[in-house]
Amino acid sequence: MRLLLLVPISLFFSGCNKDTSSTETGETGDTAAPSDTDTDTDTDTDTDTDTDTDTDTDTDVMVTIETSMGAITLDLFENEAPITTANFVSYAQAGFYDGTDGNGATTFHRVIKDFMIQGGGLTEDLVTKSTLDPIVNESDNGKSNTRGTISMARTSDPNSATSQFFINTVDNAQLDINGSYPPGYAVFGEVISGMEVVDAIEMVETGSNDVPLKTVTITSVTVIQ
Repeated sequence: MRLLLLVPISLFFSGCNKDTSSTETGETGDTAAPSDTDTDTDTDTDTDTDTDTDTDTDTDVMVTIETSMGAITLDLFENEAPITTANFVSYAQAGFYDGTDGNGATTFHRVIKDFMIQGGGLTEDLVTKSTLDPIVNESDNGKSNTRGTISMARTSDPNSATSQFFINTVDNAQLDINGSYPPGYAVFGEVISGMEVVDAIEMVETGSNDVPLKTVTITSVTVIQ
């Protein structure tokens, strides 16, 4: 039963979470491409500079999610999941998650012990926020749903992920591309600091539909690129 509940993960709440709009398309993922090389007639020194630029491009995106229970810092896999990373960053910079967009802060609205914590779509009143268009599922990027990784929530439609995400609190290989729910759930980052906060959220008492009885709010999201 626990695993089956994750299939309609983005539209889990029967009354308040049937918003079918979703996140921005993956076109912004193209911005992760190496910088232009329009200095073909320059010297070898310039060629070396281009090589350095390529190396810089390999640097992942860092994000800190401040919650009402503490901070969680993530390393996003921009190279392995460019569409998903760009999508998450787009929401973060627009103030969608922390409510600086004027439409309310989102929460960790679904928590299942020994499984995962899910958030990024519902407000403190359990109202689903309007999202951008869905994105393509990047679950084939070689990353596994291990403890501490962050993945995109979705419905049974593989390409339905929008703003909602979940952080695995245990190894969940059944959520990978070759697991129980093909083509799987796209991993796009991992916790590098604040796993104790994730564990604390996981232990919050829950009620109906795995909703925490103590509201866990996302108060700010800072992107470092």
